[in-house]
Amino acid sequence: MTLGFDISTSCIGIALFDNKDNNYKLLDLSYINLDKKKTYFKRYDEFVDFFENDKKYNKLPIQHISIEEPLKRFMGKFSSADTLHKLASMNAMISLYLYKTFNIEPHYFNVSHARKVVFPNLIIPQGHPNKKYLVWDAVMRVESQINWIYSERTHKLIDENFDMCDAYVAGMCSIINMAAAEQSEVK
Repeated sequence: MTLGFDISTSCIGIALFDNKDNNYKLLDLSYINLDKKKTYFKRYDEFVDFFENDKKYNKLPIQHISIEEPLKRFMGKFSSADTLHKLASMNAMISLYLYKTFNIEPHYFNVSHARKVVFPNLIIPQGHPNKKYLVWDAVMRVESQINWIYSERTHKLIDENFDMCDAYVAGMCSIINMAAAEQSEVK
């Protein structure tokens, strides 16, 4: 089984795949909202509590863990040095928990690279106002069984859907890369 993660300081997207016999099947796509009023250590505790108490993830035979790597450079108004530091810290804490829990070193994927691997025909224009929506649309077309979450008040997609999609992309990128590596070994 493969776990894919999109880790941020306020929400963590999680994708769980069964990749038996080189065929993947999405088993679960979910998220954890973290309390923004709490310290990062308390948010870490929230993640651990969720992960250890949720029966979907508890004691699974996980073989691979894939994580969208945190930003490494400034990217406009949402990526100050403080933000980059916080994202990297949260990513490191969750990564260490996953390593200690499953004894598996996570694989990290750059979001742009992972999107190109998983959706090679997806074109995301540089100035597009909502790139995450385009990724959501691509995931939605491949995984039509997913019941996406909409706001009761506005009837629009809630932002957590995009975190789940990024976790999906990280997990699928890992699965695709593993399949390609196995094929090249056979040749």
